[in-house]
Amino acid sequence: MRIRPPAIVLALPLSAALPTGQAGAQNLPPTVSITQATVDQGAATVTITYDLADAEGDACTVSLRASMDGGTVYAVSTAGATGDVGAGIMPGTGRTISWNVDEVPNIMEAIVMVVADDGHAPDIQAMVDQVDADRLAQRLEDLAVPRHHLAHPAALAATRDTLVNAFTAAGLEVALQDVTYGGGTVPNVIGRRPGLVDDQHTWVVDAHYDGVANSPGADDNASGVAATLEIAHILAPYRFKHSIRYIGFAFEEQGLVGSGHYVQSGIPAWETVGGVLNLEMIGYYSDTPYSQELPAGFEVLFPEALAALEADSFRGNFLTVVGNTASQPLIDAYLAACAAHVPGLRTIPLAVPGNGQIAPDLRRSDHARFWDAGMQALMLTDGSEFRNPNYHTPLDAVDSLHIGFLTDNTKATLAALAMLAQPMNAGMDTHAMGTAGLGGHGHGFPCVARLFPNPAADVLRLELDLCTDEHIVARLFDMEGRRVMGRDLRPAAGARTFELAIGDVPP
Repeated sequence: MRIRPPAIVLALPLSAALPTGQAGAQNLPPTVSITQATVDQGAATVTITYDLADAEGDACTVSLRASMDGGTVYAVSTAGATGDVGAGIMPGTGRTISWNVDEVPNIMEAIVMVVADDGHAPDIQAMVDQVDADRLAQRLEDLAVPRHHLAHPAALAATRDTLVNAFTAAGLEVALQDVTYGGGTVPNVIGRRPGLVDDQHTWVVDAHYDGVANSPGADDNASGVAATLEIAHILAPYRFKHSIRYIGFAFEEQGLVGSGHYVQSGIPAWETVGGVLNLEMIGYYSDTPYSQELPAGFEVLFPEALAALEADSFRGNFLTVVGNTASQPLIDAYLAACAAHVPGLRTIPLAVPGNGQIAPDLRRSDHARFWDAGMQALMLTDGSEFRNPNYHTPLDAVDSLHIGFLTDNTKATLAALAMLAQPMNAGMDTHAMGTAGLGGHGHGFPCVARLFPNPAADVLRLELDLCTDEHIVARLFDMEGRRVMGRDLRPAAGARTFELAIGDVPP
């Protein structure tokens, strides 16, 4: 880790970036710059001053948000904030928001965010049209190698790294959740894009990235991973009202172990999962009559789907949209996204009763763990061995797949995700209140602090002068305003130097 000295930085907010090829095709997002935040401790009031700019001069809806956990989630109520907040705020400098914080403990540990939305939501079709068949084909080539935790651990680790690097390049918050099975440990790889209005409400796109031994697993499940990476790449420049998580699950082939671990211990207590889009084998297509087989009992459970298949001579030329009855709203949303944005894609929806125990073939992927926990989830699939004769064999290779079908399935999932997460044409800025000025009944603060060495590797030393008997709150934030570590210090006579261990802090 490198701790840099103060510098003047010219930064383009992430929310102001335009998607590749979209310059001029839509309104530019507004930009927000917080210029000052002061705390009047006597009046228990925070005053935030910000500048608002919009290239088209549009009035914006401005909201104030606050976090008490280092910026992980902005869950603190800011109801009652007054001033230049709400609808109809015109661009200009020196805009102010006043917020009463009488009921907010430890306000100096808060991070505040100002969000401005000009109301010109980005065009979802423009997002969909960016899905690139050549890029998907290249991703498949890179991913389609045997990826078994015992037979091919190096390739599985390389796939993990591909996910981590792609999520990082997309500007996501990246985390690894270790999953242990059979004496080995492989992580779930999680990338998060926080929402700007309700970041506690989250939509999930996932695909398992492991495979069976001695099969390149192009369909199972390099196809799902490739689509997940493509969606994350395309949506990276956009902002949404709700949060999005992209997840690569481990140990799916060993009985949904990775997703089970995530559902049990990986979902934060503050988070609500709105729905899950599980990409499970989405690349095999056949227009040959009677190329689609059906699991036992299909004709009893799904007579309408059976009739549709019979009318087309059981061709394997469709995406199966599998949900349980509790997930019917999510099925409907996915089908609406397909109809609006990928009308040429044929879909067959299935809503299995309960949690699918009556149809075990429809529980054979990570979506089932979410069903069991009472969450809406879909399995998006080509039908595995009921269509693909190469399932779990060395012949499950890239040249057996249909890139156009994979491309359309990727487009449909991107469209559904964008519709659910609700795109915004918004800008934002954050400010750590620990750096705010003290107004009202504040007092002078004579302490002098020095940091060394610079750059620092494993230990950062903090030397304090003129601070005896003061209570010092030391906090380390990353460049996006998230707190990554902290320590309370109480210097006494003769104790002036403190060491902060930073070896485990991410770069």
